[in-house]
Amino acid sequence: MRTRHDGRAMRLVSKTARIVVVLAVAAIAATGCARDRASSQETAAQAALLVSSADVAQVTAGRLEAGIAFSGELQPIETVEVEARFDGDVDRVLVRAGQAVRKGQPLAAFNARDIQDRLRAAEAQVAAAQAALTAAENGERRAQKLLEAGAAAPRDLEVAQAQNAAARAGLDAALAARNNAREDAGKLELPSPIDGWVSQVFVDAGERTLTGNRLMELVDTRTLELTATVPSEVLGRISKGMPIRFRVDAFPQEVFTGEVDRVSPTTEPGTRQVRIYMRFPNPEGRLVGGLFATGRAIENVRDEALTAPVAALRQEGSARVVYALRHGHGVRIPVELGIVDEEAGRVELIGQVALGDSLLTGVLPGLRDGARVRIIPAGKSGNGSTE
Repeated sequence: MRTRHDGRAMRLVSKTARIVVVLAVAAIAATGCARDRASSQETAAQAALLVSSADVAQVTAGRLEAGIAFSGELQPIETVEVEARFDGDVDRVLVRAGQAVRKGQPLAAFNARDIQDRLRAAEAQVAAAQAALTAAENGERRAQKLLEAGAAAPRDLEVAQAQNAAARAGLDAALAARNNAREDAGKLELPSPIDGWVSQVFVDAGERTLTGNRLMELVDTRTLELTATVPSEVLGRISKGMPIRFRVDAFPQEVFTGEVDRVSPTTEPGTRQVRIYMRFPNPEGRLVGGLFATGRAIENVRDEALTAPVAALRQEGSARVVYALRHGHGVRIPVELGIVDEEAGRVELIGQVALGDSLLTGVLPGLRDGARVRIIPAGKSGNGSTE
């Protein structure tokens, strides 16, 4: 027969068992939470940085050029304005704008009538001047004899001598005019003074010209000159003979070459710009005056340099670094810069980089040394990425 004492003992044991069970359940729950937190931290540590294939560039070997950028206008090395040598009527115009000409080739022909009239007038002036000189010489001789005979004053001889000198000068002028008229009469055809091209024609057949009137403009474009301005700060880096490379819109796929011919000794008024003049050969005449050009004066060249896009460079504090993709991780590599080719958008890397290295470019938040990197192939989503 159970006593009251035995029932109380049984109830105490049951209550204790329940407490033990509750504590065990709590312990198991706590262990599970800790395991979940550790698993989450491990997953976060192992998460890969997703990178587009467009943000990966190869280290290549190639030629880099560093230089001073400029822009300017092309002009013919020689421009000649052909003017009328005398008053006269243009009989024929023998060339047209855009036509190539050789030195000495006739450009236009004048009517002979005016030139012949001027020649006849010049010859008549010579005859009159000769007669005047003869009279002046005779007068001087008479004055000399009268002075010796006491029949004339010294002043009379001086006047006669002055008249003789004036008559001689008049004859010299008449002879020069006749010689010019004879030369003009033998040059009714206007010759080209240079080898080149006719740029402009300002006269038509039948027009009356006066001495000094512009008739045509000729240019020689076998050598062109490129004029541009650069900041005065780079003046010490530019010298005569420095090679240049430039492009023009008319031939966008071609690069033209030349050299610096001279540098202005003064800056442009109101600016700190210095004008430079560059020459280059144009034997086929493909380029013409007035074209706008952009290019560089080349001051440094490196062949077979290890190069990468400028976008691969990163500034971390005072250090320049790149991140190479190696075995699925981004590896931080400090580098120094060699030549910077601004036109090509590439730089020379000096450091622990190798030909063929894959470098990460673009803005990549979270990129750090040793970070796991996963490349997203072109046309794929993040779920289809590969390491």
